[in-house]
Parts: sequence; C-alpha cells; structure tokens
Amino acid sequence: MMSHEAYWTAENLEEMVSRRAKILGPSVWAAATPDPRPVISFAGGLPDIPSLPGEILLKASRAVIDREQKEALEYGGTFGAHPLRAAIAERSSRIEGIPVGIDQVIISSGSAHGIGMVCETLLDPGDTVLVESPNFPGSMRTIKSFGAEQVAVPMDEYGLRVDRLEEELKKLADVGKRAKFIYSIPTHQNPAGCTLDLKRRERMLELAREYKTFILEDDAYGELWFETPPPPSLFALSNGDHGVKVSSFSKILATGLRMGWAMGPAPLISRMAAVRFDMGTSPYLGRVIAETIRNGDLDRHVERLRGIYLRKLERVEAALKEHCAQYTSYVRPQGGFFLWLALRPGLNSRDVQLAANERGVIVGQGPQFFADGQATNHVRLAFSYVAMEDIEEGIHRLGEAMAEVAERNAAK
Repeated sequence: MMSHEAYWTAENLEEMVSRRAKILGPSVWAAATPDPRPVISFAGGLPDIPSLPGEILLKASRAVIDREQKEALEYGGTFGAHPLRAAIAERSSRIEGIPVGIDQVIISSGSAHGIGMVCETLLDPGDTVLVESPNFPGSMRTIKSFGAEQVAVPMDEYGLRVDRLEEELKKLADVGKRAKFIYSIPTHQNPAGCTLDLKRRERMLELAREYKTFILEDDAYGELWFETPPPPSLFALSNGDHGVKVSSFSKILATGLRMGWAMGPAPLISRMAAVRFDMGTSPYLGRVIAETIRNGDLDRHVERLRGIYLRKLERVEAALKEHCAQYTSYVRPQGGFFLWLALRPGLNSRDVQLAANERGVIVGQGPQFFADGQATNHVRLAFSYVAMEDIEEGIHRLGEAMAEVAERNAAK
C-alpha cells in the first residue's frame, strides 16, 4: 500500500490560504463553545427571549404560503425579495422623513453582511477607514480583512468627537490621502450606549462632504429607543446621498432570521449587487418579514420591545445602585442593549471580568472594543438577553467581583 503524507498540514494550509485569510488568522470569530455552567450572561447583544415573535412569524408565514407560495419558494434575485425591498422603502420613507426608493435598498444576511458588502465594493488594501473607538469588534474585523488601515477616532460620553474626526481627516489630506469612509454607530452605540446629538451629526456630514468621503452608518439598534426618539439618521440628514445606512431585523425581530438591509444612493447599491456572489437572501423569509411590515405587526412588536428593554434597564440601574455604586459609573443610554460601565481607578477590567466569570456572570471586557489598543477601563453590560428575574442576582455577583478585585488591589 502506498503511504501518503497528509496534505493539509499547518504549513501547507498557510501557504495556500488567501491574503484575507492570512490577515484574519486561524481563529474563528464569535464561535465560542457555550459555557456548560448555569451562567448569567450580560455578554451578548441578543434580544429578550420571551419576546421572540414566534406567533407573529407563524401568522405571516401562513399568509405568504397561502397567497404567494410559488414566488416565495423560488429564487428571488440578487437585490433580495422585491416585496421586502418595497416594504422597507415605504417604511423607511416614513421613519426617515425622506423619500426612499426601492432602488436604494438591498437585502443582506444581517447587518454584518451588509457592512461586508459595502467593504467588498469599496475597499482595497492600503485604503484608510476612520472608525469610532470604542467600536463593535465584528465590524472592525471585517474592515481589517480587506487590508484597510483603521484610524481610531475617540469618543466621549456624548459620542464621536467631531473635533478629533476633523483632525484625522486633515492629517490624511495633508499627505494627499483621504478616508474611503467613516464607520459610525451614532444611535445607541455598541458598546458605549451613547447617542450622537443633532449638532454633531450635522458636523460629521459637513466634514464628510468637505473631505470627499461618506459615512457608513450602522443602525442595528436605532429603533429601540426608550422614551425619546433619536435625532434623524445620518442617512436622512444627507438626504440619502452622503450616508449608507445598514440595519437589521436581528434586534427587532429575531437573530435567527439572519436578515438585514442596506440603504444608500442607487448607483452604489447597484454596484454592491454587482459584486455579490451569494445569489441573494431567502425569498421566503423576505416575504414573511414583508408581511409583518404590511400588516403592522412589526411596528407593534417594536413598540413592545421598547417597553421591555426600558424595564430591564431600570432593574439593572437599581441593582447597580445597590451593589456596584462605589466601584463604577455610567452614562444612561437612551435606547439599545448596552451599559458601558467605567470602573473606578485601580480596578482593572480584565480582573473584574475574570472574578465575575468565577461567580457565573459573563460580561464584556473593554479592551476588545478598541481599534488602536488605547483602551479605557470599562466593561460592557448587555442587559437585553438576561431574564428579568436574574438581573438582580447577576448584578449582585458582579458587585461581589468588583469588591474582591478592590480588596485584592488594596492588599498589594
């Protein structure tokens, strides 16, 4: 019998993989094995479990199968299911306050895919992208994979610092470069939770026009405001011209649908479709979601979610006041899923995360959210997924973890 050496050795694999694969390395992102322990997780930005709209989706599915089974179960085209694009365009025209045409909408497999399509269409190795810092690690990973340089623009408690944005744009211009785009999460930012005010939004757009770039607006959480609607989106303020807005049904319906959309100038949306290789998203799911928009169920569901997440936030705040007040502070978010806890001097975010983990409480460690490694001393608390009845106990254990780290440091 002829013996053969294994072909897919680590050395051969590294020689064969693409430049993008080499940039990212062998680790699989967001594929961690579930913790086998009974933990209380404040780690992931996931929707509230009891609110998942199974009945809404069943009702919409039955209507679609009864009315348009043939079209729903055939291929749907590169841009995505036409009924969903039309429903999004109509609904967005109402929400954004500007006319949005169907040719400005493309359906994606969640907002992460939409961001990837923008990058696929626009980025070359060596391009520069300006990104908020802190920021969502998944988007930074996508931008990095195309060989682009990410320049971190710091934030304060009110969001992106537009004075620092101007400085970075000017630095690029002084050496004959420009940013390909500015990546921003202006509404209920992940991880910081803050919402950019109208004045800063308008200044961002002024700078984008002045320095001949545009804004990629990630708006996964924008509809989940608690009491006061946020300012108009950057997409709306630019009249759909200097902003591309990427949104998702993951946070307002269910993550398992893997459906989102991008809105932008029609010529750019068309070029995004031209470089697409996945044959489009599911026509069936697209038509089901379109039905939830047409029959009003989506809007009613979003309204219910706002109340659910506000009540969760209030319970988290009460528990933080009781158990963690001497160790941390935060700026109250106006919506979304996250609290960005600033730890008092002397408490290290990694130490707090580990001590909490030992008590069966999972939180996000601050440094992973920074593009340039210039991390502040924060932990991210996602309050959306935790069961209402577990919030008090989870924050109690987190407070114990903070106390342990503080005592340990004091004894040094």
